[in-house]
Amino acid sequence: MKLLLGSQLFSVLGTGMIQFAIALYVLDLTKSALTFSVIASMAIVGKLICLPICGILADRLPKKMLLLIMDISYGILTVGLILASKVQDPILPIGIILVILGLVSAFETPVVQSTIPLVCQKDEIPQANGAVSSVGIIGNIIAPIMGAILYNFEAISNVFYVSIFCYLLAIICEAALKIEKNQELSYQGRILEVVKHDSKEVARFLKQNQVVVQVCLIAFLLNFLMTSFIQVLVPYLARLQMGISDNQFGMMNTTFAIGGLVGAVLYSVFGKQLLKISLVKLLNAVAVLFAGLVIPYYYLEKNNHAFLVMVSLVTVILALVTMISIQLVVYIQLVTEQKLLGRVMSFVMIISTLAIPAGQVLFGSIGNILTPVTTAMLCVFITIFTVVIAFLGRNTFKLIQKTSIESQ
Repeated sequence: MKLLLGSQLFSVLGTGMIQFAIALYVLDLTKSALTFSVIASMAIVGKLICLPICGILADRLPKKMLLLIMDISYGILTVGLILASKVQDPILPIGIILVILGLVSAFETPVVQSTIPLVCQKDEIPQANGAVSSVGIIGNIIAPIMGAILYNFEAISNVFYVSIFCYLLAIICEAALKIEKNQELSYQGRILEVVKHDSKEVARFLKQNQVVVQVCLIAFLLNFLMTSFIQVLVPYLARLQMGISDNQFGMMNTTFAIGGLVGAVLYSVFGKQLLKISLVKLLNAVAVLFAGLVIPYYYLEKNNHAFLVMVSLVTVILALVTMISIQLVVYIQLVTEQKLLGRVMSFVMIISTLAIPAGQVLFGSIGNILTPVTTAMLCVFITIFTVVIAFLGRNTFKLIQKTSIESQ
């Protein structure tokens, strides 16, 4: 388990620094919310293209081999980013490489989440998920700090060189990792026949487990509005309307990551106690906090207090969302057979991720025309929408909570 955590830490460090550097680089180069949102969605588009096949491969191929291939590919593509940053017009080649990065990263969740039950006992799965999430978030905390130190608009390749070193460390951890062999799948045949057969198995499972489908729908709706808003408009408004510095941008990303870490650590340490808290209450708390964003975006607008209030609110939101997300993933792991887990997690990722590029482009297209009034109205709308989702999904959340408690 320690080697898996180590590989995740170094891999996340590498990708986190790349994402931080690309975000700053594109914003500084173009000054455009739409261009920024399109570039930000490129990796997600690549992930969506590859996800349908990722779950099948995660269930059929050795997980250790897939982990190694991912980080080797990350390293090669980072070399491509170094070369792209040196051309006269780097936006198009960077976008293409981000699409390919997305193709590779599509394996991350199906492979890692289906590996966890193979390296720990069933009653340790919630804590293991919390540990994996914590390590990933620690990487996301350190990555912006390192990125801010290394970032230079004229020498962005410095960030990429350090990222490659991180991928090498991840590869070393994975090479030493011992993972129980995948459960043998009975059906064998030509590629198309295997895809058809394995897809039908997942369809039958989902038909019998409608709660998993409902979880996907809830994740889709929340990602479309809330996640996309945080990923696109929060950095855009902070950088170009609040006028924050490079160091403040790095601090903001670091603080957001700390929020996620706190949520993951709380779930890992106090998971049994937190299971007693209704997911409906947690989601309503997220909605109330999101409504609070009206204060920095409308009442405080362009001063340091606005920035600090905005960062504080989003940080707490991310902590709560992390706890909700981990509990949903644990539920899926508990109700899914190991031989299906890679494919089911792939399906969950397809549905939940599909919303993000659409939401990013939506918010990117309106980012340049937002005023303090319309931004505040948008925050209120997302708040109301989140409360409605919590109300309509209350029976689903109760069943998830009951199943998770009974597994302890």
